Amino acid sequence: MLELFLFINPIGTRCREAELVVQRLAQELKQKVSLRFVPLVNFTVIDQYMADAHLDPHNLPLRNQLFDTAYQLAVDYKAAQFQGNEKARKLLIMEQSHMTIPVAPYDKETAYECLKAVGFDLAAFAEDRRREEMHHCLASDQAIAVEMGITKLPAVVIMNSASPNPGLRLGNLKSYERFKSLVQTIITQPDLQPSKDLFHVLQ
Repeated sequence: MLELFLFINPIGTRCREAELVVQRLAQELKQKVSLRFVPLVNFTVIDQYMADAHLDPHNLPLRNQLFDTAYQLAVDYKAAQFQGNEKARKLLIMEQSHMTIPVAPYDKETAYECLKAVGFDLAAFAEDRRREEMHHCLASDQAIAVEMGITKLPAVVIMNSASPNPGLRLGNLKSYERFKSLVQTIITQPDLQPSKDLFHVLQ
């Protein structure tokens, strides 16, 4: 069993690209894969986004608005997971497809249209989104990121039940084919000691 954790900024362009890459990989691999998106929202993540987008880091109103938009998308995703992880991923990617740079404020009408398009039970979604547990779930995701040493996004952590390593955090991978090749190596050679240039072994 292979578990892939993709840590993302919900409003990050590179993170949207990574989501599609990881989903493609999960579909192409012959081994069963458990795929989990983990949205992270904090001001460090937002500062990274602003730097990547060449936005003024001293524009505090924009910084706060970007934080709120990212947080609302993350809450949507977590609430959507109650109706299935695959549908939640589709919702997130669809909501992201409507975003501009810099990202506009969160729009409930756009979210509603995306929910309908993916096929959600809207009443159940609204009820789940209001749950206090949503905020606890997001806080738990932040804690997981700290535990796994995630500092920059997107980041992928791979856990292979057949490997003696508790988990591997991938470095900066620019090529899909290279990423796929490395994951296949982890599957076929679980005892192989990975290169420190490509992976960080989690303790």
